[in-house]
Amino acid sequence: MNTKIFPIALCILISILVIPFSGCERVQQAVTPPDDVPSTVKIGVIQPSGVAIGFSRGAQLAKAQRNDSGGILGMQVEFLIRDNQGDRPRPDAAESVRLARELIEQEGVVAMLGPVFSSNSLEVGPVVTQLQRPMIPCSSGHTVTDVGGEFVFLVATPSSVQGRVLARLAADEAEVGAKTAAVIRQANDAYSESVTTAFTENFRKLGGKIVASEVYQLGDKTFDAQLTKIKAEAAEVVFAASFNPEAPLLVAQARSMGIEATFIGGNGWDEAEKLLGTLTDNAPLEGAYFFRDFSAEAPNATTFVEAYTAMFGVPPDGTAAWGYDAMSLLATAMENAGTLEPTQVRDALANITDYQGASAIAGYDAERHPLKSSAIHTIRDGQIELYKIFQPER
Repeated sequence: MNTKIFPIALCILISILVIPFSGCERVQQAVTPPDDVPSTVKIGVIQPSGVAIGFSRGAQLAKAQRNDSGGILGMQVEFLIRDNQGDRPRPDAAESVRLARELIEQEGVVAMLGPVFSSNSLEVGPVVTQLQRPMIPCSSGHTVTDVGGEFVFLVATPSSVQGRVLARLAADEAEVGAKTAAVIRQANDAYSESVTTAFTENFRKLGGKIVASEVYQLGDKTFDAQLTKIKAEAAEVVFAASFNPEAPLLVAQARSMGIEATFIGGNGWDEAEKLLGTLTDNAPLEGAYFFRDFSAEAPNATTFVEAYTAMFGVPPDGTAAWGYDAMSLLATAMENAGTLEPTQVRDALANITDYQGASAIAGYDAERHPLKSSAIHTIRDGQIELYKIFQPER
């Protein structure tokens, strides 16, 4: 054999063998998606195990409905839920921050729902803005979006609006019509402080006088010193910027001490199971009012109320409506943006108008606060019922 021909023949043979394999590699690359293309829409949910559980339930309902109708951008929605409470009486802000970083940096979530409580959201907000992930918390402190940054949107009526509406209820509504009020709030809580400030400022603008201002600690079960001072001032209204179970315990003790003032609460009262499930007898709560920016009686809410009740066996409260709307708004923004890219989703959220879900949201203002109606509820015959709807303030 000619030794000069052999190397040439060998090269030709190798090229013949290599070409099919190279072709297969190209075909394999064509049918295998790149690693960075998501197969699901991963959303982080920070939900305390024992507080405001309606929030994640409402979000789960919205997720199920969205997945049944094809998902988001053709992908199914996946929740990664983390508990930031553990055995604590309230969720922990530092733990919320740790979980937010874990969900974004390690799990690769494209957006966040939660956390609960403004004090937690104030700490998590700067994190999601730094890492560029849209977040809709279960919070209503009006400063949450200021501190949190441009990626944080409220779904609840901000505390500044709540305080204004509740002051109008206290001063102007014929059923109350008070000239004097006492306020009592939970110490070291951002929402409780901000809504108390808003109520106080607006009640004074309407000609009312604040005759007492008291503070209690998280977990208190008795309020002797605070209520003794309030009783001495004979306030016509007591605005309690509290949560459950402190709210019903506070009202019950006030009644046992002979305080006849009308009690008014913010949306911190709005955990129906705890508000009506803490006392053996709910008679002390009769005639009290509290803020809820969702009304089961509203025509747009019927579908949500029926679906939630069917899924969980109990009617929804305000936190459930927030969770449902948060997930639905996020899905709408992603669909409108046509992408999961965070800044485009953020911009699409800011531009949503005429949303109809558990509640109706006309749109977002410059502070990323929702423009929505305020549904004041009262307690009659041991049940929560709608008192009056105040239209959105622009």
